[in-house]
Amino acid sequence: MVRRNLKLIGAASILTSALIFNACNPQERAFATGVGVGVVAASVFSYPHYYDRPYYYYDGRYYYGGYYRDGFYYYKGYRFRDGHYYHNGYRYHHGHRYSARVGQYGYYQNRKQYDNRHRYR
Repeated sequence: MVRRNLKLIGAASILTSALIFNACNPQERAFATGVGVGVVAASVFSYPHYYDRPYYYYDGRYYYGGYYRDGFYYYKGYRFRDGHYYHNGYRYHHGHRYSARVGQYGYYQNRKQYDNRHRYR
């Protein structure tokens, strides 16, 4: 039992140190430190996980749970500027509101559209 726990702690520390000391962006670094203490970031995905709630799309990732104000998206202590925030069929970018278009800037209304995303390019 103790040996198994030591192996898990060792694996987590190796993963954490490898991700922290390499060229990682702040979100990956935060995820790595969360893994080191046993917390998993369950609200950042590489594909749209929820279609019925607002989200922020930045650098190929979908963020759920933050808020958008004055052209910035705030998420767990980080402030994002260059991504796209989606809410009620509109896309917000740099403080401006646009009508969201399927297949552009990470916007999909359902899983079927996301699976067929090659058609919208």
